[in-house]
Amino acid sequence: MNAWWVCYFPLLILLLIVIRQQNDTKECIQANAERRKGDTQMYTIAQRYIGKDVLLTTVASGNYDGVVKEVVDNAVVLEKNGEQIVVNLDYVIRMREYPHNKRGNRKSMFVG
Repeated sequence: MNAWWVCYFPLLILLLIVIRQQNDTKECIQANAERRKGDTQMYTIAQRYIGKDVLLTTVASGNYDGVVKEVVDNAVVLEKNGEQIVVNLDYVIRMREYPHNKRGNRKSMFVG
C-alpha cells in the first residue's frame, strides 16, 4: 500500500499557503512603491479615525485593534490596554471602526 503521499500532503498544503502569502506581500510592496510618489489616500483615511476604536487588517492577514492615537509619516499609533502598537500604513488593507452593541461594548465577531 502506497501511503507515502499522506505524509507529504500536509507539507505541500502548508508550502502553498506560505508561497501565496509571500506573493501577496510582494504585490502589495510593489504597488506601494509605485504609488509612493504623492499617494496619501490611506494617510488621509487614517486621520479620520483619530480617537476611534478601529480594527486594522494587514497584508499578511494580521489584525490589529485599538484606539487610534496619532497618524504620523505613513504609520498609525494604536493604543490598547495601555500598550501602544505602531502599524505601517503601507501594509494596511482594510481599516474599519470596531462594531459596538447597543450597550457600548465591543461586539463579539469573527475576523476573517
